[in-house]
Amino acid sequence: MSAHAIDYSKIMTFSACGMKAFQGAVEIPRLADERIDFVFPAVIFPSNKLYLSWGEENIRKMVTYHHTLLRKSSIGNLFPKDDTKFKFATAKTADFFVEALGGGKIYSSMHGHPALRMRHFQMTIDEKAREIWLMMYKKTIKDIAMPAEYMKEFWNWIEPLSIRMINRRTTVMDIPRFFYSEMFE
Repeated sequence: MSAHAIDYSKIMTFSACGMKAFQGAVEIPRLADERIDFVFPAVIFPSNKLYLSWGEENIRKMVTYHHTLLRKSSIGNLFPKDDTKFKFATAKTADFFVEALGGGKIYSSMHGHPALRMRHFQMTIDEKAREIWLMMYKKTIKDIAMPAEYMKEFWNWIEPLSIRMINRRTTVMDIPRFFYSEMFE
């Protein structure tokens, strides 16, 4: 094993930190084992059935409604105050959703790979912001009457995807999951 290779069998989560007494510097350097913040869950991308059935216009309306709710929420500071800039940001997000749901290369042809976590890193998205974002999607799905036969597939995509958006941790606790069966059934 090279000096820079990671021994994955030794990796522990940050929640394991503080379990042993802290040891300061000694005569020779010492190694602290690798740590991971949390493991991202698998993300199951939806089929194109929602797009084919509901269409681009309704997907765009959904994103606009969701962003309008978020703008009024406690994480509204993540969005531009200027209406023109807000509309641009919302349209860009709608392009991503349209493409992700099967509408062709609308987003990536203009902006490249979504790289969502990286693109959002200038903003603080912690566990609470993620929960608000997700709960506003729960409200959006109900308020706009997304076709019931596609809700589960859509939710099962955005719920784990939302975990990947977290870029600032405020706790070592596991990220809460909001499974479809607990939210809608």
